[in-house]
Formats: sequence, structure tokens, C-alpha cells
Amino acid sequence: MTEHLFPDPPALARPLALAGDKPAPDADRSDKKNYAQRLSNHLAQTVADALRPHYPNITPDATGAGQEAQVDVAKGRKRLDVKALDPTLGLILCVSIKTYSFRDFSPRSGKFGRWTKNIVRNDHELRGEAMVLHQRQPYSVLVAVLFTPFATCEDGDAAKASDIGKSSFAHHVTTLSKRSGRGKRAVLGGSGRMWVDLGAEDTRYDLFEKVFIGLYDTDGAVRFFDVDESPPRNGRPSVSQTLSFEEFVAVVHGEVTRRNKFAPTWSEPEDSEDG
Repeated sequence: MTEHLFPDPPALARPLALAGDKPAPDADRSDKKNYAQRLSNHLAQTVADALRPHYPNITPDATGAGQEAQVDVAKGRKRLDVKALDPTLGLILCVSIKTYSFRDFSPRSGKFGRWTKNIVRNDHELRGEAMVLHQRQPYSVLVAVLFTPFATCEDGDAAKASDIGKSSFAHHVTTLSKRSGRGKRAVLGGSGRMWVDLGAEDTRYDLFEKVFIGLYDTDGAVRFFDVDESPPRNGRPSVSQTLSFEEFVAVVHGEVTRRNKFAPTWSEPEDSEDG
């Protein structure tokens, strides 16, 4: 088995404990849905608490208020997991939390599958969220995180050359990689491929700035994989290929800093004789 002894403490121990007992993969659909919602809420609280030193008004707040706070959109209101607002400039940062907690299960056949059935739906949900938010507020930074167990890395068949031979985790990365990278474009130059920073001028509103997969063990140890990178076809990514929770938080804050470095500013004009 690939290395999984982590150099950092189990950052997700608390949200996993607070979410309660995890139902079996063949449990009633409503039980699994309720567990997923509880886990998502506690994960959002953990992420918000870690970002709070940078964004004091981030929600959910320190008391837990503001879970799935809402913003106005063209057709009603959109619920957001973790958001930081500026009273003048609007949405500064949004972290969208997704979870994939259960192996696929078919009640009709009674058979267990892999961890792939719902990933396209997650991608569609993220696409809609990005479109709504970036069209209205192009300077906002959107980050998505799919939290899923390390078991998703270990269900591939290395003997098979087709896509079915790779792990569910590798499939998740492939699917979600097309949802990441707003503000950056790869272009061909004289010395090969180069990255161009388009910033908020990027009209690909359907993209997030960054997308991560948060792989965790049952004790709450977690590593974050950037979907812009190439995943191992089978097995767990190594520690060096992933980020700790603290490193993930630093990258998120760094994206906000980079985006706002070139944001337009406004100041009071100098006094003049004209009224």
C-alpha cells in the first residue's frame, strides 16, 4: 500500500466525530443523505474556522451561525457553504464543500459498485454555482473541495488498461480537472507551453479558481490533491503530491491575494473649486 503515515495531525477528526455514525453503503437513502449533510456542515465549519484569521467575517461564524449562508442570484438565492464578504466589494471568497462518502450501491441488484456514479452530478452542480457567482462577481475567488475517503484510491485494477482499470480517485480527478483553472490559460509560445494570468477578465465563468480532492482516513487524517496535477492511476498519492490542511488553507488565501492584487481600486478625488 502507498504511504499513508501523515506528518500532520488528523484535522478532520472533529467533523467526522460530530457527523455521527456513518450508515452502511446499502442503508436507506435518507439516512445517507442526512449523514452527508451533517458531515458537509461540520466540514464547512472546520474550513471557515481555519480561514477566520484572514477573514474575520467569514461564515459559518465561530458559533456555527450562517451555515449555508445565501447570496442573491438572478432566480432567487444561492446557498453557499463557506463565504467571505466585503460590505463594499461583495463576495471575496467562496469555498464549496462536496462529499462522496459511500460506495455506489444498486438496490435493484443488491450489488456494490465503485465511487463514480455521482461524480458527474457533482461537476454539474459546481458548474452551475460557478456560472451564477462569477457572472455577477467576476473578482470573487471560488474554491471547491470534494471530501472523500482514501478507499477511493484503492479500487482500480492495474491489470486493465481501460478507464475501468484506474481508481475512482483518478476518475474524480479527471472529471473535476475541467472545472478548475479560472484566470489561467495555457498557451503555446516559442519555448513551449506557457501559463498566462487572465485574472478576473477570464470569461470562463463556469470554472473555479481551484479544485481539490480532500482524501481522508477514518481517524480524520487528510491530504488535499490539486486536480490540476496528474494523479496516480492506482493507489494513494504520496505525501509529497498532496497538501496538509494548513497548506491547503494557505493556498486558498494565496489565491484571494493574487486575485485582488490587480483589482481596480477607487479613492476620493482631491478637493476642487467645483461643487
